[in-house]
Amino acid sequence: MSSNSLPIVGICAWSGTGKTTLITELIPLLRAQGLRLAVIKHAHHQIELDQPGKDTFRFRTAGAEQVILASAQSRAVMFEQREVAEASLTAALELVNDQQIDLILVEGFKHETLPKIEIHRPSLGHPLLFPHDSQIIALASDLPLDLPSPVRVTQLDLKQPSLIAQFILERIVGRNTQNMTELRTTPSCADAREPSSLTLHEAQTRILAAITPIKTVIKQSLRLALGQVLAEAVISPLDVPAHTNAAMDGYAVAAADLPLNALKTLPIAGTAFAGHAFAATCPPSACIRIMTGAPMPAGTDTVVMQEHTETTAEGWVRIGTGHQFGQNVRRQGEDITQGQTVLTAGRRLSPADLGLLASLGIAEVKVYRAPRVAFFSTGDELRSIGEPLEAGCVYDSNRYTLFGMLKNLGLDVVDLGVVADQPAALQAAFKMAADSADVVITSGGVSVGEADYTKTILDQLGEISFWKIAIKPGRPLAFGQLGETLFFGLPGNPVAVMVTFQQIVQPALLYLAGETAYQPLVIPARTTQRLKKKPGRTEFLRAIYEPAPDGSLTVHTTGAQGSGILMSMSRANCYIILDEDNAGVEAGAWVKVQPFRL
Repeated sequence: MSSNSLPIVGICAWSGTGKTTLITELIPLLRAQGLRLAVIKHAHHQIELDQPGKDTFRFRTAGAEQVILASAQSRAVMFEQREVAEASLTAALELVNDQQIDLILVEGFKHETLPKIEIHRPSLGHPLLFPHDSQIIALASDLPLDLPSPVRVTQLDLKQPSLIAQFILERIVGRNTQNMTELRTTPSCADAREPSSLTLHEAQTRILAAITPIKTVIKQSLRLALGQVLAEAVISPLDVPAHTNAAMDGYAVAAADLPLNALKTLPIAGTAFAGHAFAATCPPSACIRIMTGAPMPAGTDTVVMQEHTETTAEGWVRIGTGHQFGQNVRRQGEDITQGQTVLTAGRRLSPADLGLLASLGIAEVKVYRAPRVAFFSTGDELRSIGEPLEAGCVYDSNRYTLFGMLKNLGLDVVDLGVVADQPAALQAAFKMAADSADVVITSGGVSVGEADYTKTILDQLGEISFWKIAIKPGRPLAFGQLGETLFFGLPGNPVAVMVTFQQIVQPALLYLAGETAYQPLVIPARTTQRLKKKPGRTEFLRAIYEPAPDGSLTVHTTGAQGSGILMSMSRANCYIILDEDNAGVEAGAWVKVQPFRL
């Protein structure tokens, strides 16, 4: 087997250190240099790549030793190993097509003999595998390592996968990289995944852990309470309906007087209206003309709707067969009983909730004070609407999208306008915002290349962390506190502002406001187009979902997905969510869709 002579290098580390992440970053870098790659991963658990119900799964469960699936784009071979034995690298290498591969990357198999690069993160507290493994030729760490003398081993910066790829090209492949024309000195938003970036879930979890919900309670009238969060449960003071009543216009009768085998004619003893009850008792073998909502007269228990009757010339009513006891009657308390909890604390009040509260005669409720949010945009190139637009300048759109999203959450909003990239102006704006609000949100000023004094000012005024989030769009984010005030620094591109707000800031603001049940809706839909993606980041594609003829949902993007193309967001009614490990999907595949216009 000649693949044993192919260049090969292993990536070894303790579990959870980031072996898969690094290999995912190395693959596009090495492919950009013309290399064809094979990756071998050592799995310590049972492997199941097939799905029950698929033809290949049926062949395997029927007893086939090998199942080969072939298409124009891909080939898959599934071997059944009847006798359980530990996997070996030698056996795995026998499966490599050496005529189509230039380099083999290996994850795991740390006890096999092959050149290895060890990943080490001192913050995790694991000991080095080097120098106990003589096959380790380099250490890739996120921090410089102080190794004892005379230990000598190549040290690589884990935060710069391009330099690790260059090391593999030179040391393993034997290629001279001095004439390489591609230049990648530091990680960027073009990389599949940066080693130091947080996943979306990690960022959300850290932020929520740092927030204490506002517990200031105020009383609000119903109309002013719309969109606010209940501070205490609402208990019904009465039954709904307050009395047993008719659900239809028709005739109230006793079930004993309903006909069984033939038509029956009954005299009409009176009429009951909503708000004007029939005060007497209905005589036996008679009926009462009744309107929807009217209390059921004594002596009756069933309503026959008027469409199922006919009146006679004498003014009596004729009823047919097929009716049942209690039909078309709403029982007292069948919707709500007195003393029942109708709305729980932590609920954001909707229009339907206001109607429910009004139906109980409740005029005001206790809610948590809405968080006050101050926001502004930063940038010398930004102009407000109405100002002249000089060359190189743009109108500020971010404040308007932020205003709309904040108002939709029922928050108290303060717009502080556009602040120039000047230290004094920025410092004054940050102080004013922090003094007047519970939360400060800015757009712009948190990306690589922004003015250094922005970070310096924030560090002086509070405790701020600058993060890179593994999402697209919306990689940079700043979060922390300016004194007692929460701070979110969003990227400057318009779509990135909206995505980071909706996915990261909005859950935090709702939690701060006291809401306990927020969970964004995610539904399945079939994509009508192929969607390209590299693993490493969660991507949010602006899209339109709509019903298909069979009743299912289909979805397609709104076109170009650049983070500055605001039209793509204006046309969209949802995001297509492609998870971190997703490597793209074909047309017709099921994808996750998050609607944002309902």
